Amino acid sequence: MTSRAETAGRQAVTRRREGTWIEAVLAHLVFAAVIVFFLAPFVWLVTAAFDADAQAYIRWPSQLTLDNFARVFTEHDFGRALGNSALVAGLTMLLDVVAVSLAGYSLSRMDLRFKSAITYGVLLLQTMPLSATMVPIYGLARAVGLRNSYLGLILIHAAIELPFLIWLMKGFFDSVPRYLEEAAWLDGRSKLRALVEVVLPVARNGIGVVAGLSFLAAWAEVLMVIILVDRQDMFTVPLAFYQVLRTRGGYTEVQYGMVAAMGVLYLVPVMVIFFATRRMMVRGLLSSARGL
Repeated sequence: MTSRAETAGRQAVTRRREGTWIEAVLAHLVFAAVIVFFLAPFVWLVTAAFDADAQAYIRWPSQLTLDNFARVFTEHDFGRALGNSALVAGLTMLLDVVAVSLAGYSLSRMDLRFKSAITYGVLLLQTMPLSATMVPIYGLARAVGLRNSYLGLILIHAAIELPFLIWLMKGFFDSVPRYLEEAAWLDGRSKLRALVEVVLPVARNGIGVVAGLSFLAAWAEVLMVIILVDRQDMFTVPLAFYQVLRTRGGYTEVQYGMVAAMGVLYLVPVMVIFFATRRMMVRGLLSSARGL
């Protein structure tokens, strides 16, 4: 009798957790609405990019064409913009990975007197709006000769993302057992060599997260480019979008096909990086969430 009662109780709890069929239908409808809402812009990008007469709404192309892609390269030098974005985002990612690895490891392993205050101070920097600091950033870049410079864009993009990435990477290093590097020290390795050969391979998921977030942030950032760059040959992709909208009859005669073609080309590197590192990023984010 006790066994049957326990089984019936478990079944009742399971049914309450699963909910009724009405709740299941409502949940699926909500998820479907969210998916459609976020998927619609991508559907428009793909269809409009191959449409000879693209409009501001989703429709099947009246005439399939590749002319939109050809025109963005011939009329707007989009290849140079892609190259500029790839150069800036790639070097920003490398700089962030090196700086964040060293800073995060130091905060994780060093015994500092005001360690908590320093750690939360680093995170506090991330809460400052970028628009509130753009004037001093412009003045500083102008004073040291970093305007219209790839180096200026790389340094500023890297600095913008450093606070949050340092905090994130510290969490990954905290989860790495100390005995691994201590064993390396006993084998005669220096602290830097133990970090490179032992700790970083264990924390590779965190490095993947840092690299992916850093690249995506630099790839999509436009405010600093507008402030620091006024040379046509240094425009990045986000600024190229703005130029297409501004030079084609203001905002009343938008060339939707060309804008959509730019959007598709702009998304390709991001999607390639995502699918190449998705497992590492998912594992890293889950590990970071467990450590919070």
